[in-house]
Amino acid sequence: MKNKNFTCLSSFILKIIAIVTMTIDHIGVILEMNVGYNYALAIAFRYIGRLALPLFAFMICEGVIHTKKIGNYLLRLGIMATLVTGALIFIEYVPWFDGVSVRNEGNIFIDLLLGALAVYLLSRKEWYFKVLSIIPLGISIVSYIVTSIEFGEGILIHWYPFFLRAQYHFYSVGMIILFYCAYLAKDLFLKQYSHNSGIPVESLKGTTLERYALNLFSVFALVIATLGFFF
Repeated sequence: MKNKNFTCLSSFILKIIAIVTMTIDHIGVILEMNVGYNYALAIAFRYIGRLALPLFAFMICEGVIHTKKIGNYLLRLGIMATLVTGALIFIEYVPWFDGVSVRNEGNIFIDLLLGALAVYLLSRKEWYFKVLSIIPLGISIVSYIVTSIEFGEGILIHWYPFFLRAQYHFYSVGMIILFYCAYLAKDLFLKQYSHNSGIPVESLKGTTLERYALNLFSVFALVIATLGFFF
């Protein structure tokens, strides 16, 4: 039997949680800047804020898979990335903000746009589109390498402007791709379950079994992404 009310947290609630935890994280950053990095409340706020990125990454994957107008979806992300880029340039170069630098902050909407584009390309049936998904992931890797060189060597690399770099680099884009892989793993699980039980796959769609399987594989995806970034 299909059950459309099996989720205790809707996509809207997940987005609200992501926004709230992101805001808490930013408050933690302000506390670090004004009180100190060892301030207990600042550390607690930053830890709470770590929930935001996985939630945003998961919802980006969900959005690409379920949207009926992928062009409009990517366009909205592109517009937001452009607006944030403009804000970063304004803060970095306008004398009014003298002494304030955002060179190392990155543009989170670049992450989300690259991740969404990668998932869209992977979801296409044509093999050459799937191959093209390497491009957004590659851009995020280059973003990480360039930022790491700047940080380690104390130099500025101008050919890849700071305002066009992903904030979490290949970690965020890779996480979004792995969340899509969780969808593929879920489909394989349903096919195997259907084969063993004799229940048609179509009858398993929209059930609690499908959601539980997706949630479980998504948790695995998050763990793999985090361990990969750590190592």
